[in-house]
Amino acid sequence: MSAVTHGRFEDVERSTAAPFHYAFHHDVPDEFVRLPEPTASEGWRQAMTELLPGADPEAQDAASEGLRRQLPLLSARENVLLTAMCIGTEEVDGGERLSMGLLAVTVRPSGHSPAQRLFTAEGIYQATAKKFFSEVSEDQLEEISFPLGEGLQGPQDMLLATKLPCGPGVMSTSLRTLRLPALEAGIAVPPLPVAALQLIVPAPHSYCVYVTISTPSVFLLDSYSARLAHIGRSLKFGEPPADD
Repeated sequence: MSAVTHGRFEDVERSTAAPFHYAFHHDVPDEFVRLPEPTASEGWRQAMTELLPGADPEAQDAASEGLRRQLPLLSARENVLLTAMCIGTEEVDGGERLSMGLLAVTVRPSGHSPAQRLFTAEGIYQATAKKFFSEVSEDQLEEISFPLGEGLQGPQDMLLATKLPCGPGVMSTSLRTLRLPALEAGIAVPPLPVAALQLIVPAPHSYCVYVTISTPSVFLLDSYSARLAHIGRSLKFGEPPADD
């Protein structure tokens, strides 16, 4: 899935904030199927047919309805440009395991200038490190280093300052327990372990791109990290369109 994304967003929650423009290209691995908005009336049957090709129409409709209810809880809808999902199996230790991931691409205004991209990425890194590790003792933290990234590894979180072809970015991985509301009255949903992988890239023009993958397939972190890295390497920024 390849997309050239550009447009104009207005902050509807803060009427005094100025609209901002964005323009970038990114490639998404082919196994991801684009999802319509939860409130959309069309597109869901086609998406479910691609995601669950062997299921009968009733099962596809039930899966669609459940996903449409849960999607706002799994992915923030503010400034969302793309939501996509993959479902399949992958080999783990010689056996086939369920692989399922939810991808969201969003943009958010930041106000930085082209000369401040590295400074902005550093600020994001430091703020995320404080969020992840403020209550973690130093003996539980490990410094990690890769050819294109350096950062910290904690008991539940990993944080990297990365170098991408398009510029600096910040990549993180978190392991958490998600509690979803009951599907039916009186039937509780057990806690679900979820891995959240995120890449934040400051654009040349006063906004940041957020790429987030959430997956309950926590045993496939390396696989989903590779998918996130693929999207990051494909990211290319363009010149935002002029005001109308």
